[in-house]
Amino acid sequence: MPTTHPMTLTDHRRTLVMHVLEDPPGRYTWRIVVEEKCGGAECDSMIEAAADYPSHAEAEAACWAAGNSMLDKPRAAGEVTDTQTLH
Repeated sequence: MPTTHPMTLTDHRRTLVMHVLEDPPGRYTWRIVVEEKCGGAECDSMIEAAADYPSHAEAEAACWAAGNSMLDKPRAAGEVTDTQTLH
C-alpha cells in the first residue's frame, strides 16, 4: 500500500499523524494515528476513512478535514508539519 510522507497536526492534548494511502492502484484512502498526551500512559488510537477517493488530493483534503475537526481549534494549511520517516 504506497503512501506519501504523513502530515502532522497537534494541539495541547494530542498529535495527529495523517497518512494518505493508495489501495488498490488508482484509489486512495486515509488513516489518522491519534497520539494522546495522557501522562505516562500510551493512549494511541487509529481512525480510518470509511470510503476511498479517486485522487490523492481528494483523500488528503478529506483526511485534513477529519483531523482538523478533532483539534481544540482549526488549523490553517500552513500549520501542517511533514513527518519524515526513515526506510
